[in-house]
Amino acid sequence: MPMDGFLNHDFIKKMTQMGEMIKEYSGEHAVIVHHNDADGICSAAILSKLCELLDLSVNLICIEKVHSSIVETIHNRYEGEVVIYTDLAGLAAEMIDKVNDGRCTVWIIDHHPAKSVESETVFVFDPELFGVSGDTFVSASTLNYLLSACIHEKMKSYAYLAVIGSVGDYHDRSGGVLGFDRFVLDEAVDLGQAKIKIEGQKERYYIQFFDEFADVVAERLTTLGVVAYEKKGYRKGLKACFEGFDEETINEVEKLKEIRDKKFEEAIYMLRNGGLHIEKYSQWFHVGDIFSPMGVKAVGEFCQMIKDMVFLKEDRYILGFQNCPKYVPDIGEFEWDVVKLSGRVPLALEKRILMGQAPGLDVLIPAATEEVGGIADATHRIAAATLIDRGMEGYFIRAFEEAAEREFARLSKD
Repeated sequence: MPMDGFLNHDFIKKMTQMGEMIKEYSGEHAVIVHHNDADGICSAAILSKLCELLDLSVNLICIEKVHSSIVETIHNRYEGEVVIYTDLAGLAAEMIDKVNDGRCTVWIIDHHPAKSVESETVFVFDPELFGVSGDTFVSASTLNYLLSACIHEKMKSYAYLAVIGSVGDYHDRSGGVLGFDRFVLDEAVDLGQAKIKIEGQKERYYIQFFDEFADVVAERLTTLGVVAYEKKGYRKGLKACFEGFDEETINEVEKLKEIRDKKFEEAIYMLRNGGLHIEKYSQWFHVGDIFSPMGVKAVGEFCQMIKDMVFLKEDRYILGFQNCPKYVPDIGEFEWDVVKLSGRVPLALEKRILMGQAPGLDVLIPAATEEVGGIADATHRIAAATLIDRGMEGYFIRAFEEAAEREFARLSKD
């Protein structure tokens, strides 16, 4: 099936414009700033391969959240060059444009809810700006693959990476991937890169290159990127995207999973013994430094794991805080005192959100973040995150509850 059947004309036009912009770039170097989960790692791998084909040297920077201090450091260090943000930054375009102040050319390739920006140097390519759901129909990896494949024919050799990224972002949660993710899956199957297997009522995607299923590969990448974030484990993930996993890396992943599981068990014990706070609309907790030295993506992974456990209420949003370390591996030390907030929803509430009967986290978390002066980015309807100053957690919860009260009242009138 041609891609026109999946994409509206405005989206095709924007993708063509973005492709032409990339092809016409006259520099010799590009900086790729990416997230540390499977989708972010696969996105960075796809873009780095495209840059290689376009004879651009690349610097890769892995971050967990967008923050003005991080943006300032990157744009100071690489002034005059092109900086590509992927799998993040869509909602932070205005802040990035302000901090950038014309120093760098900035391309934001994201699939989270985004805000367009009127700028001569910052350009946003995001399906959400065209009414396409980035938490259901297109992962960041798929977006980067579609863009790259329209620029260079050889990029079709890497459709399998988009499949892995989509599965890593749980886009197969309804039984199989949909929309643009489906288009790329079908392309990967036609190219002999993937096979569709049916297990029970759900599809699994066998990736020929890895001789393994996509969900297994995605978990390895996320484990390397999150649990070993401080040790730059994501670099081994990037390498594996093109070279596969050697036995040493597979053994390392298994050890990292043991570390993760032990820390998650400690956190569950804490929640079961007074660490879970129940509000009218939310249930929240603070892990502090329990997950250290894992990256702060860990609290999101933890929320995802526990969201349907019996000790949680199925009608309330799940909010988890984790202290952010001052060290960002690819950049250095930062003098900040911030916490990461991750949100997830139990299955019963997820269904209500997707049916339009309850407000999504993409509405509530940015609203609460704005009230406390934080930086919201990477917010989907059923999974979202933000950064706020430490000490503002209680104020955030209050703002979240107030936003939920308003939105439920609005929905009841519609």
